[in-house]
Amino acid sequence: MSKLSIHQTTRRFPRRGQPGSIEALGPVSFAVADGEFVAIVGPSGCGKSTLLRLIAGLDQPSEGRIDMNGRTVDGPAPACGMVFQQFALFPWLSVRRNIGFALKAGAEREATVDRLLDAVGLAGFADQFPAHLSGGMQQRAALARALAPGPDLLLLDEPFGALDQQTRGLMQEMLETLWRTERRTMLLVTHDIDEALYLADRVLVMSARPGVILSEVAVPFRRPRDPGQRTEAAHSELKARISALLRNEVMASLQAPRETRNV
Repeated sequence: MSKLSIHQTTRRFPRRGQPGSIEALGPVSFAVADGEFVAIVGPSGCGKSTLLRLIAGLDQPSEGRIDMNGRTVDGPAPACGMVFQQFALFPWLSVRRNIGFALKAGAEREATVDRLLDAVGLAGFADQFPAHLSGGMQQRAALARALAPGPDLLLLDEPFGALDQQTRGLMQEMLETLWRTERRTMLLVTHDIDEALYLADRVLVMSARPGVILSEVAVPFRRPRDPGQRTEAAHSELKARISALLRNEVMASLQAPRETRNV
């Protein structure tokens, strides 16, 4: 069963001070199954983040439609959680209160917050404020807050892009564990091919602007994932395949504006 279905979705933006419009995205069509983890990679500016905003109902398609749980998304979708590259925590609230912000007061909220504090390794920092935490700890709190309401779909927009390499690797391992324990459908946008192959069941490769789906790559590695898979030949082969697709797109986009090329 599809949790999310994208149907020939496009997005255009008006040109500031000029006639016409900029083709930012599409047409894009794909589906995400219930409980699946899908990653999207593509060149900078190809519309990846625009697509996530459309799915979350924070923007509307120019054409096409997006369905979640069989219903068309026509406004902010409460069934979606979203995690951004910037941590976006409330600085005046403790970690505990940040995580429980969207939940009704009561014993159930406290139990949910306690469970997620344990899951992201912040039980000992529940009463700290975001300014007293490292970047990785702040992003763990942001992940826990996004998961607290029990979203049907978790959208992740470069969530580890601001972290150092070592912290990023640890966060990837934690997110893979969270996906297995929470069993939420997840859609990740990332520039990091290694990250996509470590976390996802499938990787969708997008073209340069206006972004369309160039290729769908099934990830064959068993779960739980092993960080050591990154040194395996199968991982290297998939990474090389995706890298070549992206490189060809970037080179082609430098030779001719995407609007003038057939998609």
